[in-house]
Amino acid sequence: MGPVPVVAAIRRAVREQIDDLEPGALVLAACSGGADSLALAAALAVEAPRRRLLAGAITVDHGLTADSAQQAARVLTQVRELGLVVAESVRVTVAGPGGPEAAARRARYAALESAAVRLGAVAVLLGHTRDDQAETVLLGLARGAGARSLAGMPTRRGPLRRPLLELSRATTVAACAAEGLQAWFDPHNGDPAYARVRVRQRALPVLEETLGPGVTAALARTADLLRADADALDAIAADAHRQALAVDGSLDVAVLARLPTAVRTRVLRAAALAAGSPGGALSAVHVSALDALVTDWHGQQAVALPGSLAGVRRSGRLHISEPTGRELGLFYEADISSVVVSAEQIQDKLEELAAAIDADYAGREVLLVGVLKGAVMVMADLARKLTVPVTMDFMAVSSYGSATSSSGVVRILKDLDRDIAGQHVLIVEDIIDSGLTLSWLLRNVRSRGPASVEICALLRKREAAQTDLDIRYVGFDIPSEFVVGYGLDYAERYRTLPFVGLLRPHVYAG
Repeated sequence: MGPVPVVAAIRRAVREQIDDLEPGALVLAACSGGADSLALAAALAVEAPRRRLLAGAITVDHGLTADSAQQAARVLTQVRELGLVVAESVRVTVAGPGGPEAAARRARYAALESAAVRLGAVAVLLGHTRDDQAETVLLGLARGAGARSLAGMPTRRGPLRRPLLELSRATTVAACAAEGLQAWFDPHNGDPAYARVRVRQRALPVLEETLGPGVTAALARTADLLRADADALDAIAADAHRQALAVDGSLDVAVLARLPTAVRTRVLRAAALAAGSPGGALSAVHVSALDALVTDWHGQQAVALPGSLAGVRRSGRLHISEPTGRELGLFYEADISSVVVSAEQIQDKLEELAAAIDADYAGREVLLVGVLKGAVMVMADLARKLTVPVTMDFMAVSSYGSATSSSGVVRILKDLDRDIAGQHVLIVEDIIDSGLTLSWLLRNVRSRGPASVEICALLRKREAAQTDLDIRYVGFDIPSEFVVGYGLDYAERYRTLPFVGLLRPHVYAG
């Protein structure tokens, strides 16, 4: 008598993903101890020996809970009992931009790929299911992502393989029950502070109730269809990139201009990435600005790109590289009439503010809440200068759009990723002008029950104030004029300037 249907389905999915491997090769299952990855590891333990493969497991300890090391040890015991010949735990540090979800994902994938190289594994199996795929697509839709993001998770990418993408989460839970496996529930997977959890617990059930059953499967199917389209466009773009590429690494504008927009923007993104611009920071805004150098050329200046790069059009060629003196001159001088606060003054003032904050919060931990995107520079430099223990989170709100003055109508673009009840919160701002946005934000944060809330702002425009705010830490009072640099932008540009400068009116007039 064979295994029950749910167990057979998982074994069959794993078998299909390892059938192409040479006998004697090592295959690893990434196992957290949850139902998905535990069912996967159990199937690998059965299927690998039948194909004369070695089977092992890696569990990643993110260190996000007090008992994370104990949980990792429990997982190792479980997978060894299943018969996996290699079982290791890898501890990672979760830090970096994008909130804890994104940081944990980056750390986890890096650890798995590193472990595969170190152990000589030819493949690492991941336990993502059809439900995970649907959540990924829905999150991409909500964020206005492009086709590549909406294509969801691929079945294979490098050494990573996802056998369970066509199976439901309910299947893995049932398989664990059928095999007597005790699955672990990660408390983070039930915390509504995380966007993916809110999609899982609220958004998808509402869609199923409103539109009828099958939404999850339809979203996963959409990912499959879009992935095929995205793969085809990427292949066409790679060929177009080769045709446009000159010996010196520049791109022929005439070749680019003949390409369809979907292909051309892919070429431009690929060129920026190849030049060294970090993928996580390179946005659609940057690619659109590069595209304007090709399709809307009227002698505009260099385009600043993440990674201290610049895109500039010269003599019918598009160059993406470290800016030369000429490009720096264009970028800094053509649009900036004067320096309001120098780079040296900013760093000196942050030292003063950090000393005051250290004194006020001695013996306490501070949660720095940065207001995206402008406060990134201030918060990063301030945090490094503090000696009190700090944690960080971000909110993104908007009352500007691409205008030069605040509308006072606030939109939340990104909420906090954690519960701040009982914590000492320090809101970090780049600039306060009308104070309307910050006043709303202050009320919002106080409503969440923190132990205390204070504000630290690098710049303040007293003349523009439309509300009374008690700002505990202020760097500089400046005139009520439009300034950019050190995180401040106009239409998403100039943030990377190391100083704060006055923007010339011709840039935004008309």
